[in-house]
Amino acid sequence: MNATASEKREMNITLPIQEFWHKYVLRRSEDGLDSIGGLDNWPMIGCLFLSWVLIYFCIFRGTKSTGKIIYFTSIFPFLTLLIILVRGCMLPGAIDGIAFYLKPNISQLARAEVWVQAGSQVCYSYAICFAVLVAYGSYSAKHSDCYKRTFYLSISCSATSFIGGFAVFAVLGNMAQVLGMDVKDCVRSGPGLAFITYPTALSLMPLPQFWNGCFFLMLILLAVDSQFCCLEGGLCIFYDRYKWTRKNRELFVAIVCFCLFLFGLLFVTPGGIYIFEIFNNYAVGGISLLWLVTWQSIGIGWVYGARRYYDIIKEMIGYYPSPYMSICFCYVCPALTSSVTLFYMINYTPLRVDSYVYPSWANALGWFLLMSSFLCVPGWAIFEIYSAEGSFMERFRHACKPRISVPGAEKTEHLIAMTEFQKPVPVAV
Repeated sequence: MNATASEKREMNITLPIQEFWHKYVLRRSEDGLDSIGGLDNWPMIGCLFLSWVLIYFCIFRGTKSTGKIIYFTSIFPFLTLLIILVRGCMLPGAIDGIAFYLKPNISQLARAEVWVQAGSQVCYSYAICFAVLVAYGSYSAKHSDCYKRTFYLSISCSATSFIGGFAVFAVLGNMAQVLGMDVKDCVRSGPGLAFITYPTALSLMPLPQFWNGCFFLMLILLAVDSQFCCLEGGLCIFYDRYKWTRKNRELFVAIVCFCLFLFGLLFVTPGGIYIFEIFNNYAVGGISLLWLVTWQSIGIGWVYGARRYYDIIKEMIGYYPSPYMSICFCYVCPALTSSVTLFYMINYTPLRVDSYVYPSWANALGWFLLMSSFLCVPGWAIFEIYSAEGSFMERFRHACKPRISVPGAEKTEHLIAMTEFQKPVPVAV
């Protein structure tokens, strides 16, 4: 009863919400990957099934259904975030949480994981390398101003992430004051922040049921919105390629959703959370996304050519974009992403989550999943070169030959050799 705040921090205290999350929701195995367990978590299986049913009805008619649904799933989270932000800033201790959020810790920049997670956040926030922007952009009119919309998208995503940080850390600051802890001891990453730390903080506010209800409703809408957008972006590849998928869209989407549901059952087993961390840190982690960003930038800036790319954009929107853009995708972006990738490789450490150290075979599986993304670009390049005819250099030039013609230059054949890299375009806005 008379314990000080420091003594409380040294005690091994388990909050009820932690036990509920680990022992009831996840029913997490204490033996890690050595005991995967079976499919006896029926509430989670039911929630997973309902989630995929909801996603199916969001996309089974293509953009006709997603275009209407996205108005609600996109606007409501912003309203909820604004309400939590205003209420959180009025709580005692909120200023401490906001100060912790805004005060940089320079020493953390020496950790490769920080740079990888930052790059991952950017890719997920802007939906980079997920085919979503390309797929949905293909439905726009040819002469719509995609350049301005790109700026609007960038500003809105960055502002949402920045303002959302205030809403999160204001509430965490109040939690730290109520529990007599430092803010840094309340902060967690991964699923723990969304399902343990933040709900705990909201439960300490007046009307906790209302705030937690709003928060989890916001999470559900964000998850569904992100999932059906990414899935629709991937399915567009099949719609464009195979005629049967277009004619039988509803059946095709049902088959895909059901197969993904079956695959998702692996994650609702007692050892599923450990498998999830392998996928989260390797297969869909920031390092694989940064690798793809590197090659996308090189492909546009150097293989296809910045000048050709600018000519295409001018033909669409009527004016040239800023030269700053070509500097970014020719130099800045490849240099930054490749440097972070190299930094991660040099400072790589085996996967560890809390106190559980993953075995060697699990890390090997993670690297196999990582290579499935890494090898796509060089693998396709080798296929293009191998399937062409002529000498090696002729095959290489054919593989680098643009498939999209530049307006006004249809009669000119552009063959790009390795040494014929394009420079940034010195044009005015």
